[in-house]
Amino acid sequence: MSDLYEKIQGELVSSGKYKEIYNLLETELRNSGWYDNFLNLTIDTVEGTPDSDLQFGKLVNMLQDKGIESVPDEVKVKVLQKIAQFLDDVVE
Repeated sequence: MSDLYEKIQGELVSSGKYKEIYNLLETELRNSGWYDNFLNLTIDTVEGTPDSDLQFGKLVNMLQDKGIESVPDEVKVKVLQKIAQFLDDVVE
C-alpha cells in the first residue's frame, strides 16, 4: 500500500495536478462565498475569545470542524471528481 501511496503522491506533485486541484479548491471556495463566511466566523470567534485563551491550536480546534462541515456540497463534488479523474489516470 505504501508503494501505491508514494506513486500517487509523486505523480500528484510531478504532474502539477496537486497545484491544479489546490487551485480549483481555492477558487471554488472563494466563488461559493465559503471563504468570506469562514473569515467572518474566524473573526467573530477571535473577538469573542478572551486574550488569555487565544492560542492557535485552540482556535484550530474550535473552527476546524465548522469549516469542513460548511464547505458546499457542490465544491466537494467538483474537487472529488477532479481527484477521481487523476486517480483513474495514475492507478491502472
